[in-house]
Amino acid sequence: MHHLGIPTTRAASLVVSDKTQVVRDKLYNGNAKMEKCAVVLRVAPTFLRFGSFEIFKPECSVTGRSGPSSGLKNTMMPKMLDYLVENFYPEIKESFKDPVEQYKVMFEEVVQRTAVMAAHWQSVGFCHGVLNTDNMSMLGLTIDFGPYGWMEHFNKDYICNHSDDKGRYRYEAQDEICKTNLIFLAQALDPVVPLKDTKAFVEANYSRMY
Repeated sequence: MHHLGIPTTRAASLVVSDKTQVVRDKLYNGNAKMEKCAVVLRVAPTFLRFGSFEIFKPECSVTGRSGPSSGLKNTMMPKMLDYLVENFYPEIKESFKDPVEQYKVMFEEVVQRTAVMAAHWQSVGFCHGVLNTDNMSMLGLTIDFGPYGWMEHFNKDYICNHSDDKGRYRYEAQDEICKTNLIFLAQALDPVVPLKDTKAFVEANYSRMY
């Protein structure tokens, strides 16, 4: 991924067990077999994800469930956003003094980076496999190499994840799923960053950027 010029985390090491085995369908073609267990250590400037900001979700009226940090949105979330701006978007920090404006401009940069990343994936036939909000980087990097796959020949309906029986994350759908996840991120950041501004930016600009 890196040498194809696609924004990505990097693999630093691979540790393989001599004894422990697990069932794996390596090619996702139904021919599972026992293979040695292994752990890949990946590195990135940060692993903060869209889903990192969903820990503040209030209690759901239907399920009764809430995020593990529900109630801390107004205190903890700005600290997380400040950390991102200061360490990974310093040009925004220098150009804008108002924190809310910084968060808003950073969100717009995340939209841009996500669109570019998705376009890269589509251009080389890469399928992520599990594009939920917890697998999308706040730096626009490819993260969470789980049931991913590469198309051997073009097939817009290609599904690399055998557990994705509805084809939610099929090749053709990836750019729209990324857009949907950006909307979820916008919702998670509200009201620290006004949803009316962030959602409108996604709707007006994502497809053009992509």
